[in-house]
Amino acid sequence: MELRELSAEQLTEIYHQYMVIDFPQDELKPLERILYTMETGLSCAYGIYEQDDLRGYAVFIVPAGMRYGLLDYLAVLKEYRGTGVGHAFFGLVGDTLSARYPALGGFFIESENIAFAADDRERQIREKRISFYRQNQCLMTTLGSRLFGVDYSILVYYFDRKADVPVTLEDLDVIYAAMFKRHHYESEVHVWDNHNE
Repeated sequence: MELRELSAEQLTEIYHQYMVIDFPQDELKPLERILYTMETGLSCAYGIYEQDDLRGYAVFIVPAGMRYGLLDYLAVLKEYRGTGVGHAFFGLVGDTLSARYPALGGFFIESENIAFAADDRERQIREKRISFYRQNQCLMTTLGSRLFGVDYSILVYYFDRKADVPVTLEDLDVIYAAMFKRHHYESEVHVWDNHNE
């Protein structure tokens, strides 16, 4: 299995064929916004391939020169879920992103906060998602965020397992400041560190 960087045309096709199904409408950015961030260098997208067969895809936000990026979207195509594609992705992603972004030490992952699940079914989905990330060497941080009214727990994936450099609130905040238009950032983005409360 390998990761291949996607062109705007390839991501457009994936967006219409898969992303509109894989993600709830309120979590999916407009295609034009994703393509704009790719064009300006703020984001990049990768396909997870077995030979020429697409198995999944990922979109990252990577502000220039930052120590950390953000895994914005990750999905395995429905027919390949449960076959190890997600685990393979985490085995490949460190080397792939390090080659393109030498200053990058890892990336953040937002996972909807379990404490705010609407019911038991939603709680189980959120717990399963976090469990998947933890099985793949992602670590829970003390950071949290609220974006447009949705509360997230923040995990981090380090490329160098021995680095053990603690992430800071500023590491996360600069990503959001780069991602969102200023008025959205100021009114709809809240970040905190539970360690300091």
